Amino acid sequence: MNRDWTQLRQQLRRILTEEIASGNENACQLTVIRRGETVVDLTAGTEPNALFPIFSAGKPMLATLALLLVERGVLRLDTRVAELWPEFAAPDKREITLEHLLSHRAGMYLLPRSTRSEIADWDRMCRRVAEMSPRTPAGARCRYHPLTFAWLVGHTLELAVGRPLPEMMRDEIIRPLGLQSELYFGTDAEAEARLLPVDDALSPTRPSWLAEMMGDPVLRRCCIPSFNAVASARGVAGFYAGVRGKLLSPEFFDFATGKLFRAAGDPPRTGSWENFALGFVLGGPEADRDMFRGHGGAAGSEGFFMPEADLAYGFVKNRQRTDFTCHPIRDRISEALGIPARHW
Repeated sequence: MNRDWTQLRQQLRRILTEEIASGNENACQLTVIRRGETVVDLTAGTEPNALFPIFSAGKPMLATLALLLVERGVLRLDTRVAELWPEFAAPDKREITLEHLLSHRAGMYLLPRSTRSEIADWDRMCRRVAEMSPRTPAGARCRYHPLTFAWLVGHTLELAVGRPLPEMMRDEIIRPLGLQSELYFGTDAEAEARLLPVDDALSPTRPSWLAEMMGDPVLRRCCIPSFNAVASARGVAGFYAGVRGKLLSPEFFDFATGKLFRAAGDPPRTGSWENFALGFVLGGPEADRDMFRGHGGAAGSEGFFMPEADLAYGFVKNRQRTDFTCHPIRDRISEALGIPARHW
């Protein structure tokens, strides 16, 4: 990917400006880091230091914490959750492993009906999730765990290490990458002052669920890494620029994110984005799935790493669209960069 980045930055700036001027978008940021050098760092519609809710685009950060503990030998991928979490010793859950959690194959994807105040209570939600019964046998089927992922993975790690999840996310992921002011799993007063709300102007039902959830300051200040991460594009790209080599060894990162982890009887479905490695979606075309290793978020933010190009990408925005997987601005950016579009 040998590009004229000066010319490309001008083209990308036009795309962001045009999409906002048209009303398709409200505010956004784009950061691209190539071989350790920031080659694109653009903001439109807001201030350069703004923060955005990134929703599920924060899941790989939690998954990386789990992988880091595996590489250190604290956990194994085949560690049964029941070895740490007694409630998982029930017959329908005792075969669930850490690998199943990270690859969304635990069958525990439906969150019990919960109020916002209940969701904000970490210990209560851990108990409620532990009482759930899987919808499918352990490892049998990949089915995205949109909300339960935080408690399933997060509390398993807490039990393994004996430390609170917010502390581990801060000390093991955010600080080593120098992202203290760019990536949050639980906002503080400084982050709150920079945070843009979800814009649901295009939503047929207002307020939208996304706007309600991230409009609640109590939920924003919690650490629920399946949906309430807050970041800048610099924070997202900075994570992907450092996860391979700084957090995880290149060899282990390549193993954990370079292939699909799913049962032989559950082949990938054409047009589905549920193509999971361990916590990362393989978002490339069918013939080259591991071209992109990353994750998208419900309001349109996304991040990924391209190993062949040594390219880390972070894009954040705040205007929600009716189709969570379709964001024309992302497709235009991809066309300008000369890479396939991703609809996750």
